[in-house]
Amino acid sequence: MLQRVRPTLLRPGLLAGLLIAATSIVFAEDEVDLGPGVSLTVYNQNFAVVKERRLMDLPKDDGMVKFPDVAATIVPESVQFTSLRPTGAKVLEQNYEFDLLSAGKLLDKYIDREISIVGRDGSLIEGTLLSADQANLVLASDGGIQLVPRGNNVKDIRFDKLPEGLLLRPTLVWKVRAKKAEEHLVKIAYTASRINWRVDYRAVASADEKTLDVAGWVTIDNRTGTTFEDAALKLMAGDLHLVQKQGGAGKMADMRPVHLDAALGAAIQEKSFAEYHLYTLQKPTTLANAQIKQIELLKVEKIPAKKTYLYRPDLGSRVATILEFENSKKTRPGLGIPLPAGPFRLYQRDADGQPEFIGRDGIGHIPKDEPVRLKLGMAFDLFADRVPMVTRRKAGRKWEEQDWKILVRNHKDQAIDVTIEEPLHHPERNWTVLNSSHEYRKKDFRTLEYKLQVAANGQAEVKYTVQYTW
Repeated sequence: MLQRVRPTLLRPGLLAGLLIAATSIVFAEDEVDLGPGVSLTVYNQNFAVVKERRLMDLPKDDGMVKFPDVAATIVPESVQFTSLRPTGAKVLEQNYEFDLLSAGKLLDKYIDREISIVGRDGSLIEGTLLSADQANLVLASDGGIQLVPRGNNVKDIRFDKLPEGLLLRPTLVWKVRAKKAEEHLVKIAYTASRINWRVDYRAVASADEKTLDVAGWVTIDNRTGTTFEDAALKLMAGDLHLVQKQGGAGKMADMRPVHLDAALGAAIQEKSFAEYHLYTLQKPTTLANAQIKQIELLKVEKIPAKKTYLYRPDLGSRVATILEFENSKKTRPGLGIPLPAGPFRLYQRDADGQPEFIGRDGIGHIPKDEPVRLKLGMAFDLFADRVPMVTRRKAGRKWEEQDWKILVRNHKDQAIDVTIEEPLHHPERNWTVLNSSHEYRKKDFRTLEYKLQVAANGQAEVKYTVQYTW
């Protein structure tokens, strides 16, 4: 038998401890002029801050009011309430009621009450419901106790009325105190989980791999259990520090995307906000529950691109093919905005001009004026070897020297440029490159970076000696 779920009682003014960084909400004084409406700020960490204004009739003195149609995934302790009417109203008590109507709960509420059961053959059984589970119903009638198997045996179960205490949708219930009975414009704000967004990118390279057409679509996945009608929408990009309960963020389901009308055009405006970036939809939109919606973020064609190659020891003997471009307004109008993290699907036009899928990569958050590097796959005609030559050390001496050689072979009919990222074996120690056959730069505390040109059908090698001391 299903167990009853009791409402959660909250103390007035108790704020969220789950998402404390995201739910500090300030009510603007000029919001009275806006009238009813809803706005969402969706974070790319699987939650949103919902702010909604509604007209509500509040009773004089102490009275109970209901605020239905809140998100089923609401964080109750994050709720904030205010009356935007000058006379104001004070919340004395708050309940979040989520004992929602279902077949199991309806049967549970009808224990010790009269019900009627219609069988598949049209027979009618009436009596007092003693217990109910997925397999059987137990009734008491004038004829004694009856066990009624469910499944194909039962056609219909009839109830007199909907019992009290069951709700059709999640509801906030407040005990409020107002100076007089009148209509108030009230605003609530709360955090809801299971709503997420990301950007999905599509890049099409020209046949000569010298230009790219890039499109980015914002993908919003609403699993909050409610629909937000004509909502003002903002998307926050960045990595907030959140103290969360155990359990990972929900994954985006594989559902059919719902696209906005083309009339929205370039509908998203970006601006910096604290240490993050805020993307604002310029027109209201409806986010239906259990729906994935896509909105175009950018579309830029003929972006100058450069094809390079990358070798790292973790690639074995293979060399990765990289296509990169600068995310800058100088590169192409339409670029130069911070690009949120997301997957990149890569295509290349063949000799007939048709795009063919060549791989999938992903990017982290890319600021403006920084390069975007996309991995196309492994080069067919390039191979590399990394060989330790000599290691020198002496007993009792706190130093060690290593000689290394990296050989790149090019079987193409044209020269290529290769970037070599060479990790050091003991970065926790003090290290010094004593000699090197080529110039290098220190990419980070444990990596050397070489730029190497390899002739057509030729090979090139890098040699260096590193000394560790401790």
